[in-house]
Amino acid sequence: MLDFSEKALDHFYNPRNAGPLEAANAVGSAGSLEGGDAIRLMLRIEAGVVAEARFQAFGGEEIVCCSALTVMVTGLGLEAARGLSVDALDAALGGLGARRRAAELAWTALQMALCQFEGRSFEPPQAAPAPAAAVKLLAPRHESKPRTVRDVPLSPDEEARLIAEVIETVRPRLRADGGDVTLLAVDGSKVRVHLTGACSGCQLAALTLGGLQKRLADALGRPIRVIPEEKRALVAIAGAR
Repeated sequence: MLDFSEKALDHFYNPRNAGPLEAANAVGSAGSLEGGDAIRLMLRIEAGVVAEARFQAFGGEEIVCCSALTVMVTGLGLEAARGLSVDALDAALGGLGARRRAAELAWTALQMALCQFEGRSFEPPQAAPAPAAAVKLLAPRHESKPRTVRDVPLSPDEEARLIAEVIETVRPRLRADGGDVTLLAVDGSKVRVHLTGACSGCQLAALTLGGLQKRLADALGRPIRVIPEEKRALVAIAGAR
């Protein structure tokens, strides 16, 4: 669904090592519930080897990445576990494309767990500075004009129309998979929808909502939270006329 590879779909429909790990002696977390991408990774490390790994996650792509990561890290020594990369996880899932952030969050949770076990502080990698030529390209030619359309705030009516358009673009694919999604209400950063058919199942709902949330956030240029609810009689747009 929503353009996941077969490898990624396999990890979503059949997640490995999902659930709490009571014997964990290393725990790392990343993302947030508010952002719809919360991850909690738990490891049991014995004699310098990751003997067991389990996870809890919210969000379709986060479930996929954590499932694959726990398989990859189990049985590795600490040095090898530290050496696992976002690129390796991305490749193992057949390429995540725009969903690569989920792999970055899973990797961050792993590094935080290893740092906790070893008594170290986690230091996120610093992004390389942009070349001078690239920096010049980012500068606006005329200061009186915004650089992008997103620099111009959308009215509630415009946001509502854009949200409805994005949802309409994903409905044909969802219907082909035996499900559907209907817009119910827009209230600030919260978009309330109704899922039906195959999309209404627990794990399928997370996958559908995660993909839709990413598309809406990209379209609006700001964080958006998609919330499933029972269907209402009318669509409500807070602040719209």
